[in-house]
Amino acid sequence: MRHNFIGVVISTAMDKTVRVQVAKRVMNHHVQKEVLRHKVYMAHDELEKCVNGDVVRIEHCRKLSRHKSFAVAEVIKPARQWIDPETGKTTRRLATRGFSASAMTKKDILQDMYLKEIRNYKPDAKAAKADVTTKEFTAPKVPEAPKNDINLEADMKTYEQTGALNQ
Repeated sequence: MRHNFIGVVISTAMDKTVRVQVAKRVMNHHVQKEVLRHKVYMAHDELEKCVNGDVVRIEHCRKLSRHKSFAVAEVIKPARQWIDPETGKTTRRLATRGFSASAMTKKDILQDMYLKEIRNYKPDAKAAKADVTTKEFTAPKVPEAPKNDINLEADMKTYEQTGALNQ
């Protein structure tokens, strides 16, 4: 029986080779919850027809290289395409979750203007000085110790004479 996996092409940088990410659901017995695990396989793509984002079925075959023992059997679903309205070019888009490096390269004109304004902002020196009022710090005075006019020796002698300690 041959192993068949369905996954998403994540890289086509090598000649006649694609990297396919296969998702697998595994039960985590500690928390009693299903968790999604991913494994990346290198697969042989003889016709080099796969592009990033394609959903493909890979099939186990003889070992073709050190890391490659799968071959692309079929493209189940091609990557999404969209037509750029300005240039009219058709481009494929990789459906990704989370951070995308290509999204960071696009210029955001509004953000650039906002950052430029912040960098060039210089507050008015006269207005800043007028608003600031400072008080001079003075440490509070140390309270004086209470004066003891009580004669403790005489009180202790009378206490001892009453016999309270002898009992």
